[in-house]
Amino acid sequence: MKNWKLVFLPCILLFVLSKSIYADTIFFKNGEEKKGIVVEEYIDRIILSTTDGEKEISKVNIKDILYDRPVQNLIKLGDFHREKGNLTRSYTYYRKAYQLDPSYEPAITRYVEASSILLKQPQERLQERINKQRALLQTSRGITKIKEGISAASEAKLKEVLGIELISKDEKPYISKVFPKSPAYEYGIMEADCVMAVWNKLTKYMQLTDVCDIILNTSTGEVKLTIERDITFTKDNSNEYSGEGVASLGMYLDITNKGLVISRIVENSLAGKCGLLGSDVISKIDDEPTRYMPLKEAINIIESKDKEFSISISRDINLWLRRD
Repeated sequence: MKNWKLVFLPCILLFVLSKSIYADTIFFKNGEEKKGIVVEEYIDRIILSTTDGEKEISKVNIKDILYDRPVQNLIKLGDFHREKGNLTRSYTYYRKAYQLDPSYEPAITRYVEASSILLKQPQERLQERINKQRALLQTSRGITKIKEGISAASEAKLKEVLGIELISKDEKPYISKVFPKSPAYEYGIMEADCVMAVWNKLTKYMQLTDVCDIILNTSTGEVKLTIERDITFTKDNSNEYSGEGVASLGMYLDITNKGLVISRIVENSLAGKCGLLGSDVISKIDDEPTRYMPLKEAINIIESKDKEFSISISRDINLWLRRD
C-alpha cells in the first residue's frame, strides 16, 4: 500500500507545480495573489478554477489579472485602451490577439467590432462580419495564417476583373501580384503599391474582403483607386540628368490643396524613367512627411540629397474592370 504513494505522490506534486507555473494569476488589492484558470468572466466577478475547486471572486477586490495565454493579455490591453477612449490603440491589440489565435471567440468579436467602429460601418453589419470570420475559421482549420478574411470567391473575382492579388500589411492593403495583360497592368499598377483608398474611401483598418466589395460593387465597371508607391532615385555620374527641374531630375513641383504636387515631368528625364507622372503627390521625402512643408524647403531637401534618396507618392488611377 505504501508503494502506490511513492508512485503517485510525485505525479500529484508535478501536476500541482505545473498548474502553478501555467496558470492565470489574480493580484488582489490587499497584496495577496492566487493562481488558477479563469473559466468564466462577468462584469462584476470572475470564476477561478483552482486545485481546491472553483472560486467566485468579486472584481472589486481584484487589482490586476495576469493571464497564462498571451491572447488573453492582448485582449486585456485592448480593453484597457478602449476604456480610455483610444479605439485605434485598442484595435491594434485586438488584431494581434486575433492573429495569434483566430479560434478564440473574444478575439474574433472584439477585433471585428473595433474595426467596424473605426470604419463607421452600420451596426447591422457587425454581426454579419463576425459570422464571416467564424465561417472562415470553420473552413480554415489546420491553417496557421488566415488571409485577413478574404474569401476565395472574392479573390478569384478580383484577379479576373482587375488582375491583382492583395495582402494586408501594417493595417493597409498592398498589391502582392499584378497579372500581365490585365487592367491593373495596363494602367501601371505595380506590385508593392499600397491601395490607400477606393473611391476616396480610406482603406486603412479595412479587411481585404471589404476592399474587394468596394472595388467589385460598381455598376458602371469603373473604379477609382488611390495608390501609394515608394520610388528611389540614385544620383551618380553615370546618370544623364535633363538639366531641368528640381535637382536637374526633370520634375517641377508646386503646392496645391492636395499637398506637394509634381506639376510637370521633363521628357526622357530621370524622374520620368523612374515612373513619376505629372499630378503625382509627394507625401514623403526619405520618410519625412511633406504635408506642411513649404515648397522652397521641399526643393532644398531634394537638391541637398547626395547619391540615393526615396520619395513616396500617391496617385489617383481611374480604370475599367474587365467585363466578358
